[in-house]
Amino acid sequence: SAWMPDNKTLLIGGHNDNKTSLWTMNLEGKTTAVELGNIAPSWSFWLDVSISKNGGFVFTGSEPSKPVELYYMSSPTAKPIQLTDFNKEISSMALGKTETIRWENDGWKHCGIVTYPTNYQKGKQYPLVLVIHGGPNAASVEAFSRFAQLLANEGYFVFEPNYRGSDNLGKEYKLAIVQDAGAGPSRDVMVGLEKLKSTGMIDTAKIGVSGWSYGGYMTVWLAGHYGGWKAAVAGAAVTDWVDQYNLSDGNIARAEAIGGSPWIGNNMQKYIDQSPITEARNIKAPTLILANTGDPRVPVTQSYKLYHSLIDNGTVAKFIGWPIPAHNASDPVTQMERDRLWITWLNTYLK
Repeated sequence: SAWMPDNKTLLIGGHNDNKTSLWTMNLEGKTTAVELGNIAPSWSFWLDVSISKNGGFVFTGSEPSKPVELYYMSSPTAKPIQLTDFNKEISSMALGKTETIRWENDGWKHCGIVTYPTNYQKGKQYPLVLVIHGGPNAASVEAFSRFAQLLANEGYFVFEPNYRGSDNLGKEYKLAIVQDAGAGPSRDVMVGLEKLKSTGMIDTAKIGVSGWSYGGYMTVWLAGHYGGWKAAVAGAAVTDWVDQYNLSDGNIARAEAIGGSPWIGNNMQKYIDQSPITEARNIKAPTLILANTGDPRVPVTQSYKLYHSLIDNGTVAKFIGWPIPAHNASDPVTQMERDRLWITWLNTYLK
């Protein structure tokens, strides 16, 4: 959030169902939606906006078929004006269509984002890749997704499911993951996957699962608890909540979500039950493990454990670690290498 010049109004942003939205809020808490059309403001867990003294503001945003550009609004009720056209070459390329899919599970309403293959032809079936968001308090929304479009260009359907714990459908939904880190969210994803498979557009013999951070956690959980996956990519994956508590920079918050310190009373069992490494011996899908050796958020020890578990049980696995003190690829060269390795692994087992 950010103060408007009148010092009586906040400009706030956040995920809102299948979109990223902006609102104004007065001192009494009344909110008014800012009309943005199809533009999704850029979102990295905070509002990225610059407000002028006269109440105008600029922000970066995208649309499903238009990469990020800079926009200006003279007031919260004005129409957004596009100021830049840096990515016009990409906008003119053939891109995969993006749409929202909806389903219900365990009393919750869910949504996810589906990107079609760039060369989609009605009546044909295509392989599918799940790309699961991290956080878990984040969301996949209708915005330009570079990685989804890269996969679409390779001929894949891409499913980016939201699950309980995501931050796009209210406080209760966001907190429903507490002490149910994997089982409940994985059921949400699997019911959404079945809804997508029921369309008849998916080659159900060629489905891969992937994600980074909590998306990596979900990848390992799903691969260990459900069959049918032909490939998996686990990036910076939480696999062992005990390691996450002892070695991560966010242990206190994690302890509250999992069920208290593992070193008090019988809490350790909660950590074991909610850790994907506990059932990793069941993983059959060829798995690519990606991590930074100096990751402060998700310690690399958890990726080492996953690799040894898979190799010892005869599962095809490859582990690549970058000597980088960051939670994700921190420069353009590494980002390109990460994406190339990810896509090459999927192509090897899904095509």
